[in-house]
Amino acid sequence: MSETEESLPERRAEFEGHIWNHADDVFQAEFDVRARLSADELDNLTEVVELIRAGLSEKELARHLHRLFREDPNFIYLVMQLVGLTRSKILTDLRAALAGGGGKAPSAAHLLPERPQAWALAGPYLAKRLRMAFTPLLACHGEALHGALEGMNQATWPGWIRQERAKRQGHAAEGRLAVLLQSLGIPFEPREKAENPLCADATFRGVSFDIIVPDVEEPGLCVKATVHTANIGQYGESKDHLEVSEAVEVLSAADDPPVLLALIDGVGFFSNTAGLEGVLTKADEFCQFATLWKAGVLAAHASGLLVALVLPDASEHAAFLCRYANSIELVDKPDDDPGWVEAGEALVRVVG
Repeated sequence: MSETEESLPERRAEFEGHIWNHADDVFQAEFDVRARLSADELDNLTEVVELIRAGLSEKELARHLHRLFREDPNFIYLVMQLVGLTRSKILTDLRAALAGGGGKAPSAAHLLPERPQAWALAGPYLAKRLRMAFTPLLACHGEALHGALEGMNQATWPGWIRQERAKRQGHAAEGRLAVLLQSLGIPFEPREKAENPLCADATFRGVSFDIIVPDVEEPGLCVKATVHTANIGQYGESKDHLEVSEAVEVLSAADDPPVLLALIDGVGFFSNTAGLEGVLTKADEFCQFATLWKAGVLAAHASGLLVALVLPDASEHAAFLCRYANSIELVDKPDDDPGWVEAGEALVRVVG
């Protein structure tokens, strides 16, 4: 091993020393705050409680729900949240129920009232769950009922938002990297990632990468991004390791192999060290949210550019800085140039 290479224990130590505190992250906090029920939402929910109190059958209750959902299509999502469903649960259940009868479930729940065959099943399905969830509220009236409904709203929010959080969290890393590259003026694909992290990935030789610099025709840097804030389990371990291994195999066969960067972070990697060590061993380089500046350096290197870097502790990353010394100009403090971009613990700007 040369002086410009890190051992696996050194890479692990770096990873653990820069682990992302997702509980303190602004992006994560956005999901934790649930707005209070609006006056219209309280009115609709109160009406549902009163219909249940009146003893309506599930078929009759479904008829009133149809009316309420037609008047406010988004109300169905609040109902789904309060009865403990996810965004996809009702649709997957309907697809199974409709499979043999030629019917088809819509692509989104708010379209259910517009599909008679699907609604014939979805209406009673929701009515049954509403009766189960709201029956304990029948002892409440007026402000007490409103308070109980608000309590349910806040209590069910974490479960409801979990899927959306996981989906967006999984793409947050590549989104942040895309914004960094866009801010530095470094070309990359797909450009849409900076505005829409959930867009399709870039593909090189049949393998998808979250970001490729500068383009898929002549890639110099290919990025695989993965963030885990919970136990990744056996599937997560295998998936992360196998995806990086597949990428290595494809890139190594290129005439001028691009650098493979793994953007990885999160305490979920601690649950199974094999997955983490597989990625750290296979990828050419890795970075985290705290060391996102590395991605800026690597992207500049792949594009033949020079970056200035203000780094709190350069000695901690001596091997990396040595490998890409011809693309880096270390400075003690930023000048007045407006091109400086915050990239984790460092400031970066393109200087040539």
